[in-house]
Amino acid sequence: MDDHSVMCEKSFKLLQSENRKVRKQNLDQLSTVVGDEKFEVSPDFMLAVKTFVYPCLNDGSEACRETAVQLVRTLVCAGCVEDIAPIVFVIHKRMGNVSMLESSEEVKLLYVQLLRDIIKNYEQLIFPCLDDIISILTKSILDSCPAVKKDSCLCAAELASATKTHFHMVADLLVEPLLKATNYHQSAVRYTAIQSLNYVIMYSNGKQVPEVCTSISSRLFDQNVAVRLALCRVVSNWMLNLRDRYSYFPKLIPLILTAQVDDHLPNREEAERLWDEIGNQYINENEVQLKEKLDFLPDNLDHYPPNVKRPNLGCRTLVTREVLKLLPVIIRELDDWKEDISIKSGQLLCVVALNAENSIIQHLNQLLTAMTKCCRQPNHVAANHVRRGAEIMSYFISPSVYLKFLIPTMSDTEPHVGHMIILSGLLKNVNSIELSTHVKSIITFLEKPEICEVYDPLFKKYLLQVIEYVLVACESECQELSYELFKIYITVQSTTLDSFDNNFIFKKLINMCEPKTKEQLFKTHGEKLLNELNDSCDSWVVHSPGREVLDKIAVDAEHVVVSCYEVYRQILTKTLYNLDKDPKFLMKMLININTCVDKDIFNNKQLWQILSGIVFPILTWRPGKTAESLRAASCLCAQIITKKLTCFDETMLNLSFPIFLALADDNHCKTRAYALDTLHSLVCAAKNLDKINADTINNITRVALARLNDNPGNTRFKAINLIKATYTQPLPNDYLVHYEGHVAQLYKTVVIFLDDQDIQQSILDLLKELSWMKPDILIKHINVNVFSHKHFAQNLMDYLSDNLSQITLHNNNTE
Repeated sequence: MDDHSVMCEKSFKLLQSENRKVRKQNLDQLSTVVGDEKFEVSPDFMLAVKTFVYPCLNDGSEACRETAVQLVRTLVCAGCVEDIAPIVFVIHKRMGNVSMLESSEEVKLLYVQLLRDIIKNYEQLIFPCLDDIISILTKSILDSCPAVKKDSCLCAAELASATKTHFHMVADLLVEPLLKATNYHQSAVRYTAIQSLNYVIMYSNGKQVPEVCTSISSRLFDQNVAVRLALCRVVSNWMLNLRDRYSYFPKLIPLILTAQVDDHLPNREEAERLWDEIGNQYINENEVQLKEKLDFLPDNLDHYPPNVKRPNLGCRTLVTREVLKLLPVIIRELDDWKEDISIKSGQLLCVVALNAENSIIQHLNQLLTAMTKCCRQPNHVAANHVRRGAEIMSYFISPSVYLKFLIPTMSDTEPHVGHMIILSGLLKNVNSIELSTHVKSIITFLEKPEICEVYDPLFKKYLLQVIEYVLVACESECQELSYELFKIYITVQSTTLDSFDNNFIFKKLINMCEPKTKEQLFKTHGEKLLNELNDSCDSWVVHSPGREVLDKIAVDAEHVVVSCYEVYRQILTKTLYNLDKDPKFLMKMLININTCVDKDIFNNKQLWQILSGIVFPILTWRPGKTAESLRAASCLCAQIITKKLTCFDETMLNLSFPIFLALADDNHCKTRAYALDTLHSLVCAAKNLDKINADTINNITRVALARLNDNPGNTRFKAINLIKATYTQPLPNDYLVHYEGHVAQLYKTVVIFLDDQDIQQSILDLLKELSWMKPDILIKHINVNVFSHKHFAQNLMDYLSDNLSQITLHNNNTE
């Protein structure tokens, strides 16, 4: 007997010692012996191991159990074990019962690793122990230790591969624990659990596939890229190799399609490659049934999304078969409250649309309803994918199909931005030949007030997109509808600040005219548009689309007003005759007049017609703060028009002076300021015609002097300028003779303001200007000593003294 045998025999006996340290020492010694390359394992040695070491797998000491497991693993891997049942029995006792005895995570991990070694080395011996091993794994897969869970999952996969012929009888028991492991918080465990499910399902009876597909579908949203890729590969493997796989395709196809919209590009590319492989295998396995399609259907279509590879016939056929099951799910989940599900559903719609092609019309009505609802909130991330789905669908579905759903829906319900987003998406890549017969019905529908007058800016944006796509596809068919397009365009643009000139639609409309100019476009369609506005303007309020269109015409399409002035004047007359209307509306109309006047598009006669026939009636005094503000706005309008008038006659002056003299005494400071400016223009015009009389001068002087007491000073400066203009030469003949007392009173009143710090410099300059009339009278009203700011009065006295000296010298020289 050699030394090793003696030592082993002694160690085996000491394993029965009650002292755990002794047991541990001897287990270590046995491990050292077994690890020696020179040691040969004999049947007697293995019998002793079975008798003395196997019980140590269930030892009360954790250290002893750990060493015992490692020793047994060495023997298992060396192929020395002939009966694995005692080992499995002990592991089952420690880990497979209802109440798990094993508490050490390290030992549990060693037990599972020992099982894996047994499965790898003793495939033929594990069948009798299959139930016990399954019982152990159902518990260990759910263990709280991640390492134990992970190794248990790997063990389950190895067990399935090793017991292919019998595994289907026990596979059901492992499915639930593995599904729970796919939701574990560590990605490595989730990844391993999914990989293990692949083998467990492959060698099962397949009945668990629907349940598994439902449970693992959430992993398509996993944060870990590797987990999502693993699921994609597992699903594709089942679709390629699972027995009775076609019966499970309704559950598997949504998963592989969803994998094609993964956020990670390599994942998407792998999913697309696998999907192509699945489609090709389906063609090969169903070549007889698909022969006619293979022979006659083209591989590539002329009208197809650019830079996109068309799915093969097998892929298209599989999706077509399942589209009636896929679309209801997509429709339901587009409205899911979880944003990530809604987004994935929108992405899946794009893939389904690309594979299903024209077969998607079977659920089109409900699908369009769901799509428009999703896009009603354009800031929803899913809306971008849904819009992309509509663009893909436009390649395969005829306008005659989707228009009969969308247009009645928009007519029967309140149209919203979702409708217009989807309609524009469907028209973006439309076949021009198929659309040509529908151009008139589309444009006629869009021209309706309930469509083109919707205020929502996003709705208008996509409405213009629809028009643009129709024009691109069917420009010749749009030629006879150019007025309708012009009306829609100008109505939509009426509430925006965008200029016409650089817009695609506007350029197209110009090209439809002859000559191709903006002026010709407005000339061609402007009168009809203004006449329509004239017919409806009686009912306008401040936010009426018609009023906003008129504003847009004034800002960007003044040629319409030039060519149709009479209609424009009729609109102004109808809308401004009733001063009891909403003051905001009346203000807007006055602003419209100002805009047109500023553009110098009216001649003198037209300006006077607007001023006298439309603005003057609004200037009539009416009580109340609202009427006061309206008078101020209309007075500004009158001032602007008066400045633009290049030619006055006596009648115009006689009508104008009394109105603005009265307004110069108005309660509203702005009205007074505008009235003074207008009077200044009228005075200059009257002097040019030599038509100013003494009464007018005296009345102007009265209101202007009253305004010197105004606050704020802006009005006071305007009054000073008006007085200066009024007494600038020439004056009426003999005015200074007959109205010397009036001039004296003027001097006396103005001189007082030499002490007003705000305007004293302007008053000084004014008095110097006015001194030419009666300097001797003016100097009598100046007493330097009574002024606080004597230097202003002294300055004026010096100026007047110099002037009087020059006048006296001039008179003496004359004599």
